[in-house]
Amino acid sequence: MDNDRVVLHVEDDDAAAYLFRVALEEANIRAVVYRVSDGEQALAFLHHRHPYEHAPRPCVAIIDLNLPRVDGWTVLTEVQKDSIPAIVVTTSSVRSDRTRALSVGAVAYVVKSNSFDDFVREVKTAFAIHLPDWPQMHQESMTIP
Repeated sequence: MDNDRVVLHVEDDDAAAYLFRVALEEANIRAVVYRVSDGEQALAFLHHRHPYEHAPRPCVAIIDLNLPRVDGWTVLTEVQKDSIPAIVVTTSSVRSDRTRALSVGAVAYVVKSNSFDDFVREVKTAFAIHLPDWPQMHQESMTIP
């Protein structure tokens, strides 16, 4: 597995996680996606705690802000400590959330849109602008229990 292409996707909603994977495919973004469903699992993944002792280091984290157990803000802060670029993908279109996320260190802030085409365009733009060397054209996906 190529660690240069590893995405940690932190999303508690199965439908939203599925749509993100489809958006990557539609945007021709190549990635091995590891998905965890709450903030506590994300921190365990990042710090190689059980059951993620052998988890690869992600080169980007996709973080929902509204997570169970540990919120997305805490996850975003931890990701920044590890110098991993983070893209916030959330339902919140509140300007103060966007400002806060970018000030904490997110490289992009994508609002989950009612339009799938708009969402794909936003994801593609976030990767193109903030991760310009990201390879395209192939995707694998893994869900971590």
